Amino acid sequence: MKPTILLIAFLSLVTPLHAKQKKKGGGMSPEQKQEQAEKQKEKAEREKTRLAVKEILDAKDKNNDGSLSLDEYLIGETDMEAAKAKFTKINVNGDRYVSRGELEKDLE
Repeated sequence: MKPTILLIAFLSLVTPLHAKQKKKGGGMSPEQKQEQAEKQKEKAEREKTRLAVKEILDAKDKNNDGSLSLDEYLIGETDMEAAKAKFTKINVNGDRYVSRGELEKDLE
């Protein structure tokens, strides 16, 4: 019984130390570190795009439906013809509304 208790106590001390080393990237190969850095960069870019889309929708989506009609899209635009052309380009599926996803693809 005592050896079992000692083993459990020992493992409870060693396991957290091992977990901390893994979190800090200990034991990672240079390739793994590079891959992790690339993933973090991609995640940061996706977050930046997501925030930009949110900012656009917050400013222009007057009915808060999560998409922009042509009238909503034209709010604040100075060159209406260029803005209409851009709206048509962004509206890939042709449903006359620019969705969050279409905005994200345009900003990529």
